[in-house]
Formats: sequence, C-alpha cells, structure tokens
Amino acid sequence: MDLEFFLSKVPLFSSISLFQLREIASCFGTLELKKDSIVFREGDLSDSMYVICSGAVLIYSEQKEVPFFQVELKRGDFFGEMALLSDLPRNATARVTLDAKVFCLKKLDFETVLSGNKDIGLFLSRLYARRLSSGFEKEKGIRKPSFYSVSATDPDLGLSHFLYSVSYHISTESSKKVLVVEPHLELESIMQKFDLKIMACPDESLFSLLPPNLYHARDFKWFYHPSGFNVLQVNKGFNESLVPVLPLLMESFKTRYDLVFFSLAHYFGNLEQQAVRLCDKNMILINNTRKALQDVKQKIARLEEKAGVGLDRVRAGVSHLCGSTGIPRDELKRELHLSETPQIWVDRSDMALKDQIDTQKRFPVKGARAVAREIAGVRVGLALGAGAARGWSHIGVLKVLEDHGIHIDMMAGTSMGALVGAVYAAKGSVEALKKQTIDLFPTRAKARKGIFDYSLPLKGFLRGKKALNLVATAVNQADFMDLLIPTVIVGVDILKGEEVLFETGDVAKAVRSSLSLPVIFSPVRHMGRWVVDGGLLNPVPVNILEQKGADKIIAVCVENPRSNRQGGTKSPGIMEVVSRTISIVHGRATSGFAGKSDIVIYPDVQGFAWDDFHKGEVLMQRGIKACEEVIQEIKSLVQ
Repeated sequence: MDLEFFLSKVPLFSSISLFQLREIASCFGTLELKKDSIVFREGDLSDSMYVICSGAVLIYSEQKEVPFFQVELKRGDFFGEMALLSDLPRNATARVTLDAKVFCLKKLDFETVLSGNKDIGLFLSRLYARRLSSGFEKEKGIRKPSFYSVSATDPDLGLSHFLYSVSYHISTESSKKVLVVEPHLELESIMQKFDLKIMACPDESLFSLLPPNLYHARDFKWFYHPSGFNVLQVNKGFNESLVPVLPLLMESFKTRYDLVFFSLAHYFGNLEQQAVRLCDKNMILINNTRKALQDVKQKIARLEEKAGVGLDRVRAGVSHLCGSTGIPRDELKRELHLSETPQIWVDRSDMALKDQIDTQKRFPVKGARAVAREIAGVRVGLALGAGAARGWSHIGVLKVLEDHGIHIDMMAGTSMGALVGAVYAAKGSVEALKKQTIDLFPTRAKARKGIFDYSLPLKGFLRGKKALNLVATAVNQADFMDLLIPTVIVGVDILKGEEVLFETGDVAKAVRSSLSLPVIFSPVRHMGRWVVDGGLLNPVPVNILEQKGADKIIAVCVENPRSNRQGGTKSPGIMEVVSRTISIVHGRATSGFAGKSDIVIYPDVQGFAWDDFHKGEVLMQRGIKACEEVIQEIKSLVQ
C-alpha cells in the first residue's frame, strides 16, 4: 500500500487508476543503495528502470575528460527508461550522491506496463519532446558539492569562528542559502557573541520525511544571522536517533538550502561518522605543532576511512591559535600525505580569540573568506599575457581593479605577465608593484642599464642575470608559498616543446624562465628543464585558471594581432626581427583563449616596441583606459 501511494505521486504514474497501480506496484523490486554506489555505467546493457523513493542520484556522461553534468535526480524522479525504450546500451552513468532507496522495474515488466497503459507512453513522449525543444540533452559543468562536514583536531582551534565566518562571506558574496547544523548544543550566550539570534523553525516540512514519532520541536533550536545564514542546534540526547535518518534529513535540507555545513567539532561518534560518509566534502582544521602531529595524522586517517578511499573528500586547513610556532605548510603536506598544501584558515586575531565573526572584506583574500569564495563559486581569476615592455599596461589594469574593489583570487601569467603578476602577488598592492618595476626605469638609459646584460649570442643576446636580480628583489626572494595571491607562471620546455607550469619553489627563477624570449634572452635551466618564454604556447593562460577552479575569468591581452600592426619602410635590425617574430607567434597563438574568458581587456599598445621599458607610465595609462572602458561589465560579472 505504501508503494501504491508513493507511485500515485510520481508524475509518470499519476494518471493511472488505483487498480492498475496495484498491479504495477507488484512488479517493482526495492534496492537500498549507499552513497557513491553505481546503479549502472555508460555502455552497460539496459535491463531495468528505476524510481527514486528517497536520496539522490546523479546522471552524467563519462566520455569526456571533464564529465558532462546532466542532472541530479531526487525523490519521485525516474531514470533508466530511455535505454529500455530504445533497446540501446546506457548513454550515461548513474551514481548515488545521497543514500537512496529506489524501486526497480525489470525490462519485461516495464514493457508489459507500457503496453497496457497508454497514458504512460503519452507522458513519456511529451516529456522527451519538451526536453528536445529546451536543449535538455546535456549541460556542461561539474556538480557542485552541497554538504560539508567541518571538524577540528583540537577544541581550541577556533572552529566556530572559522565556520560562521565562512557562512557569513558566502551569504554576503553570493545568493546561496546556507545552513549550519550544530549536533552539539552550544550555550545561547556563545551564539550571541556571533550575533546569532534565536528564531522559530523556518519550515516544518524540513522534517516531513522523518518517522512521525521521531520529530519533536523541543529537540531542535534555530538561529539566524543578519547576513542571511541559519543555524540549527540539535539536542545532544537526540544525536543517536538521527544516525539512521540523517540521509532523509539531508534530502529535506537540500530543498531549502544550497549549502549545508555539519559542525562536528572535535567529536567522532556515530552521528559524526555518518555525516562524514554522507557529505560531499569534509574539512578539518588542524593543529600544526610538532607535538600534535601524530594525533593529527590519526584523525585525518579516520576521516579518510569514513569519507571513502580515493574520493579526495578530505581537505585540511591550518589554525594558528595553538602554539607560537608551527610546522611549515609544505612539510605538513608531505608528513600528512595531503593532496594539496594546506592553507591557513585561522590566524591569531582578536576576532578569532573572542569568538566573533570576521566580517572584513580584506584583500588579498585569505582565511575563511578565501574558503567561502571557493565554496560559493565566486572566485575571480586574472590571466596576464605576454608582450615584453607592452606588458607594463597590465599594471594599469590592476590599478583600476584595485580602485574599484575587484578582488582577485588567483592569477596566471606568461612572460611579462608573469613578472607583473608575481610582483603583485608578492606585494598585494599596485603602488608597491609600480615602485618595484616601472618607477625604476624612467629613461631608456636606466632601463638598458637595469635590464640588459649583453653576452656573446651563443644561447641569447642577453644573459638575463639582471632581470633575475630585478625580480628577486621585487618579490623579496619569495617562494610561491609566500605569495599573497595564488599564482601560476607559464614557461615552455624548449627541448620537448611542452608547456611547463611553475607554482612551487623560487618565484624569481620561474619568472625569469617565463621571460626568456628565444634568441634575445638565454634559456634558463630550472627544475631539470631548459625553459623559454611561455608565450610560445600559451600567450594568455586562461586555461590554467580554468584548471585551478576560477569561476570568473578576466584576461588581459597585449599581443592583439588586430592592433599591433605597425608600418614603416626602414629596414629592421636583428633584435627587431626577432622581437617581431615572437610578437607574431604570440598574436597567432592568442586565438583560442577569448572564448574561455568572461571578459578580455585589450590595451591599445600599438606603436610601442618590445624594449620600451622606459615608457612604463604611458603604457600603464593605456591599461587604465582599456580597463575603465569595461569596468561596469567587470562589476556585473563579479556581483
């Protein structure tokens, strides 16, 4: 009877009579599927169709390097019937994303049901007609995580400060609705420190899937923050009761909230283990002192065991609230076998120590705000292209972005774009960037003296040591770990003809490698490769920002083949021939990046030579003008 009632609410069967529904229900089998179970794979022979009773199932194609996201199905949705109708192999994979109960109908039973119920065939034909007319077939993209668990290796690492700060920044920088679930009841006085105010339950239907005898309003306490996010506290005595029904509760939460965080503190009981298994991502705030290292290893191992091996669901961040000194983050990565270098999520600050939300919109973006922007999908990436001296116009673009409060989350740079990007990433301000670059070269003589170190042209006309020293001084001998803005620098392995990405080690040497215009600068031996100008293969590295997860991409191109045509009858010298050859190569190679960018800025640098390093002020103004022309588009993009 329960199945009959459920099927009557499913659109596919809603027009069927009760008598027919009883017959159809008797044909269905029941499957209980855990998160990450595969129902069927693309290419499998089709033998069944399915109706979801609870949980969620993702349908996607695996044929591409980046999977095509099709649709995430939920309660009442059905799938797998198309392959039965066409008698072809499955054209997509079905993976469970939240513990699911599904009803299964075998092929022969499906054909019997279909032949005896014309209304079902009519419903399906109309459904497919709508899908085809609306371009439903396939939608590019990756499914965004909805559920996060957040835990800590120690009770004094500022977990609540971090979690509520993340929720604040997501709420104020995106339209996403956020819920924080606190399984461990906090005192109301502590909630008041975070400016959280008690409220009535916003929607009683959130608990409609729970068994009737399980939900009692007294076991749940709701709070809201003025920025928009909600907090749900669960009575401690009620925790164990939630374990078996947590998938149902999560299913309901997903109907009202875009993002749900489970605050697990430093506990790891049955409820916490269930949450870790069910969540899409699991964040852990770690104590990075040597004394605590072994304990941290054990707790991360327990998380990974519950989250699933090889699913890359566990991510660690460092808190500096404990211990005056800590283990370097690159060492932590090696010691803990992490997939990436852990960021600093909590620094010693009055707000963290006093349990207050960090509401500051600081730049460079870091800590809780950096995590929030990543989760919310609002990170801005800036690609700075090649162009020798013309690349000084990048500084003008950066000035306009800075003046208008457009905060850059990550950068990728090639050749001159690598130099400008690296110095800006190290200093975090255009004023400091300008002092370390164009202000040093007010005249051609000073530019030549500061940059050019001629040699016998065995590998290049210029040795490049002066350029290396210039960059090293400008970035203060920085390692990539020291950069205030995450940055990737692009070079080319001249022997193998391969693109090389630099994001670890010595920043100055990576920049010098990317600056190595063939013939003009000697190639650089760096990290076991002979590296030259990255612009030969990737003049405007937009694709690198895509790979790194930027959500909005702004590109700056100074090697625009439409604007860099310069006439003249004078016979060019060898240096000009080489530089123009490289410029033509750069210009031709820029054709593919624009379509992957949200906004492309083309400073007008026509008429400037590759070695006009002394014309920085004028070139900067060209960048300012070009960026100001599109600044309203940029504001619309990031808002």
